[in-house]
Amino acid sequence: MKIDNDLVIRHIADEIVLVPTGKAALKNPGIITLTESGELLVKKLQEGCEPDDLVDCLTAEYEVERAQAEQDVARFLDKLKERGLL
Repeated sequence: MKIDNDLVIRHIADEIVLVPTGKAALKNPGIITLTESGELLVKKLQEGCEPDDLVDCLTAEYEVERAQAEQDVARFLDKLKERGLL
Protein backbone atom coordinates (compact mmCIF):
# COMPACT_ATOMS: atom_id res chain seq x y z
CA MET A 1 0.00 0.00 0.00
CA LYS A 2 1.40 3.37 -0.94
CA ILE A 3 0.31 6.90 -0.16
CA ASP A 4 0.10 9.58 -2.85
CA ASN A 5 3.62 10.78 -3.74
CA ASP A 6 2.41 14.38 -3.88
CA LEU A 7 2.11 14.61 -0.07
CA VAL A 8 4.82 16.25 2.02
CA ILE A 9 5.19 16.18 5.80
CA ARG A 10 6.15 19.47 7.38
CA HIS A 11 6.71 20.64 10.94
CA ILE A 12 5.26 24.11 11.33
CA ALA A 13 5.50 25.71 14.76
CA ASP A 14 4.30 22.93 17.09
CA GLU A 15 2.20 21.20 14.44
CA ILE A 16 2.88 18.26 12.15
CA VAL A 17 1.08 18.73 8.86
CA LEU A 18 0.62 16.82 5.65
CA VAL A 19 0.72 19.20 2.70
CA PRO A 20 -0.79 18.11 -0.61
CA THR A 21 1.22 19.27 -3.63
CA GLY A 22 0.82 18.70 -7.35
CA LYS A 23 -2.22 16.60 -8.29
CA ALA A 24 -2.98 15.85 -4.63
CA ALA A 25 -3.51 19.57 -4.02
CA LEU A 26 -6.23 19.62 -6.68
CA LYS A 27 -8.17 16.93 -4.81
CA ASN A 28 -7.35 18.19 -1.31
CA PRO A 29 -6.70 21.90 -1.08
CA GLY A 30 -5.39 22.71 2.37
CA ILE A 31 -3.27 20.97 4.91
CA ILE A 32 -3.98 17.95 7.10
CA THR A 33 -2.87 18.04 10.73
CA LEU A 34 -1.19 14.86 11.97
CA THR A 35 -0.35 13.44 15.36
CA GLU A 36 3.07 11.89 15.96
CA SER A 37 1.60 8.45 15.31
CA GLY A 38 -0.04 9.77 12.13
CA GLU A 39 3.32 11.04 10.96
CA LEU A 40 4.85 7.61 11.63
CA LEU A 41 2.09 5.92 9.63
CA VAL A 42 2.44 8.32 6.69
CA LYS A 43 6.20 7.78 6.58
CA LYS A 44 5.67 4.01 6.57
CA LEU A 45 3.05 4.33 3.83
CA GLN A 46 5.56 6.33 1.77
CA GLU A 47 7.81 3.26 2.02
CA GLY A 48 4.98 1.03 0.81
CA CYS A 49 4.14 -0.73 4.08
CA GLU A 50 1.00 -2.86 4.34
CA PRO A 51 -1.63 -2.47 7.09
CA ASP A 52 -0.18 -5.30 9.24
CA ASP A 53 3.22 -3.60 9.08
CA LEU A 54 1.63 -0.33 10.23
CA VAL A 55 0.06 -2.11 13.20
CA ASP A 56 3.44 -3.64 14.06
CA CYS A 57 5.04 -0.17 13.93
CA LEU A 58 2.44 1.30 16.29
CA THR A 59 2.73 -1.52 18.82
CA ALA A 60 6.54 -1.30 18.73
CA GLU A 61 6.66 2.48 19.07
CA TYR A 62 3.79 3.08 21.52
CA GLU A 63 2.31 1.24 24.47
CA VAL A 64 -0.85 0.13 22.71
CA GLU A 65 -2.62 -3.20 22.50
CA ARG A 66 -2.61 -4.84 19.07
CA ALA A 67 -6.42 -4.76 18.81
CA GLN A 68 -6.44 -1.00 19.45
CA ALA A 69 -3.61 -0.45 16.96
CA GLU A 70 -5.55 -2.43 14.32
CA GLN A 71 -8.61 -0.23 14.85
CA ASP A 72 -6.53 2.95 14.74
CA VAL A 73 -4.76 1.92 11.53
CA ALA A 74 -8.05 0.97 9.88
CA ARG A 75 -9.61 4.36 10.77
CA PHE A 76 -6.52 6.24 9.59
CA LEU A 77 -6.45 4.38 6.28
CA ASP A 78 -10.19 4.92 5.79
CA LYS A 79 -9.74 8.67 6.24
CA LEU A 80 -6.91 8.72 3.71
CA LYS A 81 -8.98 6.68 1.24
CA GLU A 82 -11.97 9.02 1.66
CA ARG A 83 -9.72 11.90 0.62
CA GLY A 84 -8.27 9.94 -2.30
CA LEU A 85 -4.75 9.94 -0.86
CA LEU A 86 -4.06 6.19 -1.06
